[in-house]
Amino acid sequence: MTPASFRQYGIKGAVIVIAGFIWFLLLGYRDLIEPDEGRYAEIAREMLSSGDWVTPRLNGFKYFEKPPLQYWGSAISMAILGETNAAARVWCSGLGFVAALWAGFVGKRLYGGSAGYFAFLFSISTVLYAGMGHANSLDMGVSALLFIAMGALVLAQTERHRPNQERNWMLLAWVALAGATLSKGLIGLVLPGGTLVLYTLWQRDWALWRHLHLGKGLLVYLLVAAPWFVAVSYANPEFPHFFFIHEHFERFTSDVHGRTKSNWYFFAVFAIGAMPWLFSAINGVIKPPFSWRAEPGKFEASRLLWVYAIFVFFFFSISHSKLPGYILPMFPALALLVGENMAKRKHFIADGIVAIVLASIIFIFFIWQADDTAKIGRLAAHLPLFRPWIIATAVLAATAGISTLVFRHKKDLAVSVFALCALLGIQMLSWGYQSISELRSSRAMAEAIQSYIAQSGKNNVEIYDIARYDQSLPYYLGRTITLVNFTGELEFGIKQEPQKWLSEADFLPLWLNSDQAIGILNQKTYNELNLVNFPWNQPNFPMRIIYQNSRYIAVARQ
Repeated sequence: MTPASFRQYGIKGAVIVIAGFIWFLLLGYRDLIEPDEGRYAEIAREMLSSGDWVTPRLNGFKYFEKPPLQYWGSAISMAILGETNAAARVWCSGLGFVAALWAGFVGKRLYGGSAGYFAFLFSISTVLYAGMGHANSLDMGVSALLFIAMGALVLAQTERHRPNQERNWMLLAWVALAGATLSKGLIGLVLPGGTLVLYTLWQRDWALWRHLHLGKGLLVYLLVAAPWFVAVSYANPEFPHFFFIHEHFERFTSDVHGRTKSNWYFFAVFAIGAMPWLFSAINGVIKPPFSWRAEPGKFEASRLLWVYAIFVFFFFSISHSKLPGYILPMFPALALLVGENMAKRKHFIADGIVAIVLASIIFIFFIWQADDTAKIGRLAAHLPLFRPWIIATAVLAATAGISTLVFRHKKDLAVSVFALCALLGIQMLSWGYQSISELRSSRAMAEAIQSYIAQSGKNNVEIYDIARYDQSLPYYLGRTITLVNFTGELEFGIKQEPQKWLSEADFLPLWLNSDQAIGILNQKTYNELNLVNFPWNQPNFPMRIIYQNSRYIAVARQ
């Protein structure tokens, strides 16, 4: 290795280290955002607290919407780091960074060092990937494991002439598929399986199926994935129908979860999620690094990755249930296509122009127009607190764009500065959200409740959530709460154990006969004093406010 090459590798290594530092910096600074972050943190906390690692529970009720791998990972993190914001996010954030490194490794093996380096930078600095990598949701975990599987599959097929290497890569792929299944269910098989079918029909690479090591692979897959499904079904006979029929078939084919969006919804998600690399992302889709005319019988890694990315996008586009994170699995595969394209380009200016335009839009809107257009009262009231962070993001986006012009003859440097500025800008938005966290987090309320309980000198104070469920509240309290007149996503669990739930009629005498109790109401319920026949308007009704914000009021029985 020449001194110049050694220096180049050293600079790239330093950039990767800096990216990792920014990625994990202040991981626990922002409070958990409801509903997802609070929900998945609480399930993990209850697993750790109860010692039951088979049956997931949310606020004490059975919760079978998703398998347990992320809950296990988060519970282990909490056992080591404590029940903190950072511990709740370590699993997602760690897997997200690992998958980005994996994209770099696979890209280097397939297309060369520059392509792998660019694939890594693309991964860690797009809005959707970096954003979901710092949120405690299931999308990043399943996306990372699916991509590890697809990357290992691609590497295996490039090693068909070396049976041992091919087998090892394929066994890794099968283990990762099992992990994906334990993370979010059957899409751990559906997405790769559909991709392989479409790819072989197009490429006519029928030999691919002979090199999947189906016998050993399925055995490994079942050894890893099956034990929990057997154990939870044995402990909870109601699980199979709810999980496989309701959570898979009905979710995909009906509006049972109320997440219906237009079939064009994910085009908008993609456009925003690919920022500030939108030009490169579109280029990777419409100008992939392969010929549109297939060469029958030849394995084509880029074609397989492209089919996977496109299949993920359209699979969820036709689903009746849509959320932004659903198309996240396509991004690591797209990163490899982008990385190969970028390695062949002389300049990196178009994405810089996109970043400059994006920065300009942010400046114009949030400096001059935001107060006039923020129609939601609570958001308008909090916007001044968030504005400095948004402006910092705009400055970083502009810096990223300008760097592509300043360093237009030094592509590696331009891409490195662009990616680091983009990542830091996305992190600024995440950290800045803490300034308005009370809009979507219950930490402050939990602290007020804990302070009241400590002052009362009683540890067995009952806490009632009335006609609502604040997802992060149990996690921050370190205990479950009692739901009154609310079911929501806990409807299935409540039906299994109805004695843990209260109706309006059940609640009132318990409140009146309590020495100490705390109730949580939204502003509307509190203002409409005689709502649902609660006698709030009676002078002798025992309550006083102990905490209040723009979302809810916590009252104590006095």
